[in-house]
Amino acid sequence: MRKKKELKGVSFWKKNILSLVCLILTAWFIVSLMAVNILPFRYILIISFLLLFLDIIGIVLINISKKKVLKVIGIMVVLFSIVGNLVALYYLSSTQKFVSKSFMVSSKKIYQKNTYYILALASKNRKKADISSEISTYTETVYLDKAMKKLKEKYEVSEKRYEDIDSMFDNLNNEIDEFLLIEKSAYEIILSISEKVNKNNYDIIYKFDVITERENASSNDTEKFNIYVGGTDFAGLMDFNMIATVNTATHKVLLTSVPRDYYIEVANKGGRRDKLSFMKTYGEDVNRNSLANFFNTNIDYSVIVNTDSLVEVVDYVGGIDFCSNYTFTTTHALVKDTYIDTGKKLTIHKGCQHLNGIEALTVARERIAFPGSDVARQENCQKILLDILKKLISADTLLHYNRTLNTLSSLYNTNIPKEIVTNITKDLLDNRNVWQIETQAVYGEDTKDKVYLSNLIDWVMYPDMDSVEKAKLKIGETLK
Repeated sequence: MRKKKELKGVSFWKKNILSLVCLILTAWFIVSLMAVNILPFRYILIISFLLLFLDIIGIVLINISKKKVLKVIGIMVVLFSIVGNLVALYYLSSTQKFVSKSFMVSSKKIYQKNTYYILALASKNRKKADISSEISTYTETVYLDKAMKKLKEKYEVSEKRYEDIDSMFDNLNNEIDEFLLIEKSAYEIILSISEKVNKNNYDIIYKFDVITERENASSNDTEKFNIYVGGTDFAGLMDFNMIATVNTATHKVLLTSVPRDYYIEVANKGGRRDKLSFMKTYGEDVNRNSLANFFNTNIDYSVIVNTDSLVEVVDYVGGIDFCSNYTFTTTHALVKDTYIDTGKKLTIHKGCQHLNGIEALTVARERIAFPGSDVARQENCQKILLDILKKLISADTLLHYNRTLNTLSSLYNTNIPKEIVTNITKDLLDNRNVWQIETQAVYGEDTKDKVYLSNLIDWVMYPDMDSVEKAKLKIGETLK
């Protein structure tokens, strides 16, 4: 009798091994779903109820039913639940890694990489082994002391600082100085606007990076806040500037577009002015802080979009569909990693067309070829980003979910806390028809003035203060 009971017990566990695995995986999935914290609690309850109900149906059919066909159906239901849970756990694990990697969790430290070049005249055929004596530098070079300290660890050199970058290049060209240290973004600025500086005249004989650790300048406000949205090009210059004002209590978002040539005071530079596109050369947060001062508001967080990664992302999703209100030919060539526009141009026709990566980047850069200038350009950038997001959540990209998330994370970096992202995601799912998005832009007058805190002259835009004051009021109203 006892042996019979033992056999019955063994038989029960053999019969229910799949059921046990099924219940463990369901519990694991529910706990993981709560940990990711991107769904409203009521959704989690509904999903949990449906999964457990499905498991119970399968287990009951396996154990209670005397008909073989119903037992088979029960086994199939349990197997379906196991496979479904495993697939769902894979996606949840990938999502958790992406959210934790892409958004700030608890670390207060962030890191910035700057690349520096040592230049010499190409006619001298110098190599890095020749670096010695004085190195010419521009006093406004970002993290200059750290760059020189790293250089001195390898070479016995001294420093000769210039207040005017034009004079520094003059002395290199006239062979008064032999070597010049310049940060990568600053070099691209000089090449694009100075008639005296020609890339072919110089050799980059040494290149090195400086990694700077700094405090994360973010806020603790999770209900009402401003986000600086910037777009960097291949040289690290800010090609796109926008303030996103978010009020989660009233479910309002206000997007304020600011032209890249806007000529305003540079934060912590004693009232000196420059255009927004050049300000990142003074430090990672200078655009954000300068706009906060200009609009007399706090900018709590930042999102920096890497427009150079735009090419790879668009190609990864198989291209995007771009719709234009008019026909135009771009002034920029179909090239990346350079400001030289001597190559083939792109013609966009009125209506919708399919664009690959380099074509999307060329459209995103364009502002001269159509009415509205920089305002129209920023509208085009918004269209491109929205279509990328639409393609990223398509069935095809979901089949390659990990690769899709990795590709998306290469497009931007941010100091927005994870909690804000998950809270807004949950709120959007709960109140998607309540959220309102408004847009506004500030305007100005195109002219020329001194840039890069030097005597170099380039196109800038003097702000139209009427449009600025209206924008300030709107930002303040949204935050109430």
